[in-house]
Amino acid sequence: MWLAIDIGNTNIHIGIFEDAVLHSSYSVKTEISRPLLENLKNTLNPATLTKPQAVVISSVNPKGEVFVVEYIQKHFFVNPQFIGKDIPIPMPVLTDQPEKVGVDRLVNALAAFGRTKSWTIVVDAGTAITIDVINNDGAFMGGIIAPGMGISSKALHHFTALLPEITIEKPKSVFGKNTKDAINSGIYWGTVGMVSRLINMLCDELKCQPAIIATGGDAQLLSPEIPQITAVIPSLTLEGIKIVYKRNLASKIRN
Repeated sequence: MWLAIDIGNTNIHIGIFEDAVLHSSYSVKTEISRPLLENLKNTLNPATLTKPQAVVISSVNPKGEVFVVEYIQKHFFVNPQFIGKDIPIPMPVLTDQPEKVGVDRLVNALAAFGRTKSWTIVVDAGTAITIDVINNDGAFMGGIIAPGMGISSKALHHFTALLPEITIEKPKSVFGKNTKDAINSGIYWGTVGMVSRLINMLCDELKCQPAIIATGGDAQLLSPEIPQITAVIPSLTLEGIKIVYKRNLASKIRN
């Protein structure tokens, strides 16, 4: 048994693997300090969980890493391995600054290409929305980064005097008859329109029709209104962590 952990800006996703099979997965909020430690204790309770042989982490949140590593070392006596630092990502990255591409984007791309084996676009609808391109040879080409729906709601609240912060859901009507519904409609349909338009622009520029795979916390909410999306895979990042880890093990065995 081993653990795959994806530390994001809003959530931490934890996958418990039996060899290459995802046995179970959990999500906890990335709340720094005591709330995070309590969430980890409820999810990864050493009294009920077998000691993992390895813990492999993909992280875009350095502050969250500190608490996760501390918890794992204290309760399971395992030193976590970080993708990109301790374990290389087996994927060509054809960008201006490959070393600055988020690890989450790369493991998503690796997992998506592992499924399609062809041109692919990955839409990760989380704290930020990323739309990334993988070419026919399995190389990461680059992509687009935009604010997620939660960030948009927070921005309206924090940078205006009277607008509330709201939780986004699919609106019942395009036009709102109150402030909350107006904000909800603007953010939801604005995000749908943005993602749909950007996918079309990418396809036009690439001159092909890639597979479109969506993941992230808001993927299920957005995807019914974006017909270009061909599949929603909530566990895509955990799947990518598994691929990186297993290929690294295989490489060590060969050498």
